[in-house]
Amino acid sequence: MPARLRALCEALREYGIQGATRTKGSHHIFHHPSGKGRPYPIPAHNGMKTEIPDVYIRGVCRAFGLDYEEFKRRLG
Repeated sequence: MPARLRALCEALREYGIQGATRTKGSHHIFHHPSGKGRPYPIPAHNGMKTEIPDVYIRGVCRAFGLDYEEFKRRLG
């Protein structure tokens, strides 16, 4: 089930992962301030209202070493 970008940002913030909108383009880039993991871009053409497909949620979990099932519970 897709989640809105706003909910994804709030859940990732609990893990210390920050997100930023690019100045050019429509992707939202997530990164860990300590350098843990690699930056992970997610297309967000409708800003914070964008519904993020499950494939990107799984990808962000893989990129930062998060447990997918626990993360999905935090999304609500």
